[in-house]
Amino acid sequence: MLNSGIEIEKRSAEKVHRFLISEKLLEFRLKALHSAKGEKIIFPVKETPRGKFAELKKIAASAKLVKKKFSAHEFGPESWAEAVGRKLSASEKKFMPSSFDSLGDVAIIEIPKELKGKEKVLAEALLRVHKSFESVYMKTGAHEGVFRQEPVKLLAGKMKKFATYKEHGCTFHISIGKVFFSPRLSTERKRISALIKPGEKVAALFAGTGPFPIVFAKNSKMGEAVAIELNPRAVQDMKENIRLNRVEGKVEPILGDVKKLAPKFSGKFDRAVMPLPKGGETFLADALKYLKPEGGVVHFYQFVSTDSMFAEPLEQIEKACKAQGKKFEVLEKRKVRSYAPDIVQVVVDFRAWDG
Repeated sequence: MLNSGIEIEKRSAEKVHRFLISEKLLEFRLKALHSAKGEKIIFPVKETPRGKFAELKKIAASAKLVKKKFSAHEFGPESWAEAVGRKLSASEKKFMPSSFDSLGDVAIIEIPKELKGKEKVLAEALLRVHKSFESVYMKTGAHEGVFRQEPVKLLAGKMKKFATYKEHGCTFHISIGKVFFSPRLSTERKRISALIKPGEKVAALFAGTGPFPIVFAKNSKMGEAVAIELNPRAVQDMKENIRLNRVEGKVEPILGDVKKLAPKFSGKFDRAVMPLPKGGETFLADALKYLKPEGGVVHFYQFVSTDSMFAEPLEQIEKACKAQGKKFEVLEKRKVRSYAPDIVQVVVDFRAWDG
């Protein structure tokens, strides 16, 4: 019997796998297929996801719908909820997380207060469903302090100090619980890569372990990037990631404060990206200083209410530009991802120049 499948190149496998899981399209009962040379993977899907295919193509441009004969998994539950089984009541299952962060063989989950005491049950069930995971960690709090550390606790599997994550042909070494890293910004990194013109100089502010500038270096004709980060552990990881991805001549890691370094790098960049999880508006005026006087582009990320997604970010941009004597024009504004029932992350791309 032929079933629907999504064929993609192997380098896109992890992010496509996450997408299919989040959209409840992956057919867990069937095994993925690999091409003879191992260059492509075909994921079995429950239905032909035509309504989601345009979104999927943004993640993996080579994706295509196919019909194949897949073999069945002999054992194991079909879904995370099935793996949990009767260990959660019907009312508790209503609060089960619908998604999680995948960092290679490490899963990081958020557990609502309604499921306190059920953390280990959920983690062990996730390991049974996803055989590629060796460890499941739980977020134990929001990003902490100026270093944006993300506190986590091991729930099931092996204790690990580091995770290895791959996207867009890049490999990242990540200190678990010590640095900020979001796989959910993968699409944004590729989107901006496509906008970068040959020879551009990029200021990667709040660079963390380096995913934005390294993906740019590998997926665009960028001239060079300066990657500024305040967390010493993140800078250590970034240096390792620059080495792993062989972009030593393209990305310069700098341990320091974006505000304090603004005078040193004033007027030198064509583009600035500032994926700060929270409070980016307090650095907007500083980001503008990095741009060339004749003009440059800023990618400004913000968490906002769903009631009025862009009003506040646009007011913050206008205020910062006025303070710096800059004129500006909005190039694009878009929702990046949902964060909570009434909170989303958005990005506004705008061009600013001396007025």
